[in-house]
Amino acid sequence: MSSIDYGSIQVKSTSMQSILSELHSLKMSDIIFIVGAKGSGKTTLAEFIKQSVFKNSAILISDLYQSSKNCGIFTLSNNEWLNISNSMNPDNFKLILMPNLNERRADLADLADFFLQVLSLMHNKPKVKLTEKALEKILQYKWPGQFYEFESVLENALLKVENGLIEPEFLTMGPMQTDVGVPIGMKLEELERKYILQTLYFVHQNRTKAAEILGISIRTLRNKINQYRFEGHL
Repeated sequence: MSSIDYGSIQVKSTSMQSILSELHSLKMSDIIFIVGAKGSGKTTLAEFIKQSVFKNSAILISDLYQSSKNCGIFTLSNNEWLNISNSMNPDNFKLILMPNLNERRADLADLADFFLQVLSLMHNKPKVKLTEKALEKILQYKWPGQFYEFESVLENALLKVENGLIEPEFLTMGPMQTDVGVPIGMKLEELERKYILQTLYFVHQNRTKAAEILGISIRTLRNKINQYRFEGHL
């Protein structure tokens, strides 16, 4: 899998790679809008552009756009962008739409490792690692709270660690969507994957318990997990 350097991590998600690959076209005379949900990493990207693209120039970074400004980097929510987009000439600005954290699942392992290193230093604790099952739980969750929730969950888990390993039961997230209704057009294998992954989530990746609930063998469940990992669902 290809990757692009982005600060302290290697970005593997296609959504962020697409954004990073286009940064070379930005000019300091541009009006640059970075638009996304709260906690999607807008400010981090703005600082990265200033440091890596514009070499720490005096370019303005602001979360408030005023039409009198003729250049700068502005971080806006989706609603803020909707309020001004109709009045903007598309030839006069550069627009960057931030993907949400769920769209960056290929980056979650590296992001988790980076955050855990920082959090370990902050709390004066030895470096910790996620177990394979804990990482699976992270990859299955949708992260509606974006980076704020992601960092908070990791920090709480870190404080529970005694042997250097974060187990899935240490990760306390919000409730996962439990509706397994079948939308028109959903293939049988998609429905099966959705049900298997939700079952694993609720039993904290305990494969023996999940296999028992699902009525399949441990070997079959293991093969399914390997298949989902290969296909990019984990």
